[in-house]
Amino acid sequence: MKKILLLLLFILYGCTKQVMEEDPSIYKDGSYTTIADGYGGDFEVTTTIENDEIVDIVVNDHNETPSIGGIAIESLIDAIKENNEQVDVISGATKTSTALIDAVNDALNSAKRDEY
Repeated sequence: MKKILLLLLFILYGCTKQVMEEDPSIYKDGSYTTIADGYGGDFEVTTTIENDEIVDIVVNDHNETPSIGGIAIESLIDAIKENNEQVDVISGATKTSTALIDAVNDALNSAKRDEY
């Protein structure tokens, strides 16, 4: 009886250890480039994800109005990196804001692991 109980404990320990060693992250680390459809046309957005967090967002050449869309882009990048969750659009630059948020969400969807 003791041998059977001991054997069961070893089996359970092995199963538990295997489950604990699986990668619990939701997203695959990496940089993901997506396209945003802004007010001034399309622009590229590269989102870098590490350990399930957005660590960097780079907006390549854009034709957004510098004093409106350009400022909105910079503000949103900071807010997204800081909060790593949903952010609101910037009033007066709704199209640009929505485009950037959608591009980052597209990157997150591309990075999402299959099991999620």
